[in-house]
This record gives sequence, C-alpha cells and structure tokens, in this order.
Amino acid sequence: MEDAPVRSAGRHKDPAKREAILTAAKALFLDRGFAQANMQELADRAGVSKLTLYSHFGDKTALFVAAIRDHYDHHLPASLFKEWDDGDLRGSLLTFARTYHAYLLLPASISGRRLLRAPGVPAELSLEVWNAGPVRIDAFLTRSLARLGARGLLHIEDPPLAAIHLLSMIRGDLFAQLGYGVQRHVPGTETEAYLASAVDLFLRGYAGARIPPE
Repeated sequence: MEDAPVRSAGRHKDPAKREAILTAAKALFLDRGFAQANMQELADRAGVSKLTLYSHFGDKTALFVAAIRDHYDHHLPASLFKEWDDGDLRGSLLTFARTYHAYLLLPASISGRRLLRAPGVPAELSLEVWNAGPVRIDAFLTRSLARLGARGLLHIEDPPLAAIHLLSMIRGDLFAQLGYGVQRHVPGTETEAYLASAVDLFLRGYAGARIPPE
C-alpha cells in the first residue's frame, strides 16, 4: 500500500526537480498504469526523495493530472490554435485539418493517449484528466466555430456538436487503426484528398439553414 503523503511547509520548490519528477512520472505511468505506479519507485527514477516528491505533488492523483497537463503543454502544436482567416474559411479549416491529422500520428500524441487510458485511473478522475489535456483542442474549435456562427459565415446552432462533427471527420478511422496498433503508410495525396473531402462536407453541412425533421 502507498505511504501516506508527506507534506513540507514553505519549502522552495526546485523547477529542475519538478521537471525530473514529471518526466519520471510520465514514463512510470506508461509502464505500470495508474494503479500499479509506486511512488517510491517514481522518486527513485526521478532521483529525488519521497519528501521532495510529495512537496511538489500532494499525492499520486495530483501527480498524474500534472503529468497529463505537462505532456500536452509540451506537445500540442501551437499551430493548432492559430486564429482562422474568415476571408479564406476553407483554407483555414483545411490547414487546421492537416495540422490536427498530422499531430494524431506523432509518437507524442500516441503516448499521450496511452497516458489518458492508463490502467487503473479512477472513474471520478476521468473528467479532470480530460480537462488537463485533449479538451484544449475541443475548446478552441468550439470557440472558433461559435464565432463563425455569430458572424453568419456558417449556420451553427450548437458549436460543441459542430466541433465533434469536424474532429470526427478529420480523424476518420485513424483512431481505430491506431488503437489496434495499425500504422499503415498512406500516401500524402490520399490523405490530402480525404481531408479536403471532410472539410468540404463539413462546410456544405453547415452552410445553409437547417432542414427541419419530417
């Protein structure tokens, strides 16, 4: 069983040690999962004492959330969050689609998803973990689409749902393939054609007035 957290009062926290702890934590959670990750082993990997470990992070839950946040802080490409040019809406969406699709294939993106699915993560922690990482993309896209709807450039009544539609079309079956360990080579021309078709389908779907159900 894990030792109870050891807390120190008012001690200066060394940024280098914090970084060493986070680096070790990400590797250990990938190796062991959440439930089996041992704080003593983590301290040993980071080259710090358990006292130092707990002075930076109060418990394993706080450390796990911090590790997720740190991973996405370092690896989410800034270009994903570039503001769109309303004068070239298709071009802006296509650039976003290319950047997001390429990001999904990066080793850092794949390891990030493995961290999110680390065995033994308590169910009540899932939302906090999600908010520490992937939600940033969803939030940016939701805000961007809401702005387009407000300006009348697209007919968007539900920006969060529209964001889900666009992200799902960009991903296609890529998530399923990666989940099964399939990383087949797809020619760039094929990927480009698929992304262009996804963006065009999205724009057509949100271009005009909504068709009422029969």
